[in-house]
Amino acid sequence: MNLYLIIFLILAAGAVWEWFRPQYGKYIYWCCWGLAAACLCLRFGQGTDYVTYHGLYETIPAYIDLSQGYICGFYPEIGWRLISAVFKLFHAPFWVFIFALGLADMLLLHRFLNKYVPLRTAGLFLSYPVLYLVYLVSGLRQGLAICIFLGIAVPFYLEKKWVRYIVSVLIAASFHRVGYAWLVLPVVYYLPLYVILALFGLSIAGGLILQIGAVEQLITNVLPMYHVKQFLLDGEVSLFAVGERLVSAAAILILYFWKKRKDGQPEQRTTLLLKAYLCGTCFYMLMCGSSYYASRYCVIFKVLECAVVVLLISERDKIAKTGAAFFLGLTLVMGIKNLNAMVSEAYYYRENGVTVWTYPYISIFNSDEMNSYFDYQDGVWKIYRNNVEDQELWRIENQD
Repeated sequence: MNLYLIIFLILAAGAVWEWFRPQYGKYIYWCCWGLAAACLCLRFGQGTDYVTYHGLYETIPAYIDLSQGYICGFYPEIGWRLISAVFKLFHAPFWVFIFALGLADMLLLHRFLNKYVPLRTAGLFLSYPVLYLVYLVSGLRQGLAICIFLGIAVPFYLEKKWVRYIVSVLIAASFHRVGYAWLVLPVVYYLPLYVILALFGLSIAGGLILQIGAVEQLITNVLPMYHVKQFLLDGEVSLFAVGERLVSAAAILILYFWKKRKDGQPEQRTTLLLKAYLCGTCFYMLMCGSSYYASRYCVIFKVLECAVVVLLISERDKIAKTGAAFFLGLTLVMGIKNLNAMVSEAYYYRENGVTVWTYPYISIFNSDEMNSYFDYQDGVWKIYRNNVEDQELWRIENQD
């Protein structure tokens, strides 16, 4: 049976158990966290981008030549190249790099959950479908950037330590440039919630306007850049994703305003995290014409959902219990959806009749089993050759 599915179901059971037996919460959490961390760190070839990152790792030299445009000129971003170069300096194979990366991701996620999420297992469960399955398993650069944001930048945001916040965001963005969007939060911090809600409405209107053909043509004529054309002309709307974002945001706002009406103004960190979370929904609605771009800019704020939801349901009144049941069901749906995507996006699994129930967990201990599905090394070196040619890294590698 699919190990990722097993862990997901264990997290769901652990979240329910933690809700009814909070005195065992610490033990439940550490068991769940340890299982998820081990699965992430010991995997081999798992995730749609694993092979791509392995090939990329092989192209990165173990030294830096500033004369070759290493800081700004080559893909990927400088932060990723630097940490890759450090591991390659010690001749570390890619699986060692992945092990260390997975452990760092999980420790940063733990720091966030430990500081801001009263029910930590529930927070881990809520973050599993999107953060864990999509970005920690597959989108490694963005996954690391998100974990740096959660574990390091968010505390600075909540404490108004803006210099440290900006520095930490720039570090996160050095692994994936989408992280520059977090620079809006020092402004968002001082905006009242009703202004954020007004921007939410404007973003919906803006997203609809950007799908008008004449508007698309006008913008691409004025700004004939690659990503502008990709976003406006080649993007597709995902109605399911739009619906999920809107329904999630609506449910959270209902919980927030119910709590405000019942108990008075919620604590400051809840409001601040909610405002940051809503930034992601605004980005998604504005960019909904391209689900690819919209999801990338939404998810970096949506990951805060695991804290916002738990903070709003922690009092366990009737509305909170309804909210807990709703997000339990929604997370299960999203988890199964993303688990299915792990299979459908890998052609070699589809061709071998693999389903979401039979998805094989291949670890560093049985890595040869990957060759039963496709020629792994050939895939790695194909990516390597493409990267060397496209990025002209051969100029660095052959200077000796």
